[in-house]
Amino acid sequence: METILFMIIVAIISTIFGKAKRSQGQSEKKPFSANGMEEIRTLFKELTNNEPAETTPIKTEQKAVLAQNNNSNLEKEYLQVRQESESSRMVMTASRLQSEKVKEQTMKAIQDESEIIISKDPDPKTLINGIIWSEILGEPRSKKPYFAKRG
Repeated sequence: METILFMIIVAIISTIFGKAKRSQGQSEKKPFSANGMEEIRTLFKELTNNEPAETTPIKTEQKAVLAQNNNSNLEKEYLQVRQESESSRMVMTASRLQSEKVKEQTMKAIQDESEIIISKDPDPKTLINGIIWSEILGEPRSKKPYFAKRG
C-alpha cells in the first residue's frame, strides 16, 4: 500500500516538473531553474483552479482598464455582426422582391402566349404538330400491345 502511494506521489511530482520545464522552453537536458518552487506553486494553482495562474500580479486599476477594453471590443464586434446581418437581410429581401417581379412577368407572358396559341380556326400544320406531340407525350407503346396476351 505504501509503495503505491509513493509511486503516485513520484508520478505527480515528475509531471509537475516536466510541465514546468516545457512551459519555460528549456530542454530536458538542462538543469532546473533556481525558482523551481515558485513554478511548482503556479502550476499547482493552474491544476487546482483549471485557470492559468498569473505570474505577475496585476493592479486592480489595470484589471478595470482591461475589462473595459474587453467590453468595448465586444460591443464593437456585436455592432459589426449586427450591421452585417441587417445588410444581408436587406439584400435577401431585395432579391426576393426582384424574383417575385420576375415570376409575375413570366406568368403574364405565359398567359398572353396561351391566349395566342389557342385559336378557333387552327391551320393544318398546327394540327399535324399537335398529333405528333400527342404521340410523343402520350402513353408508351409497351402499354398498347398489338395483340392481347394469351393466358
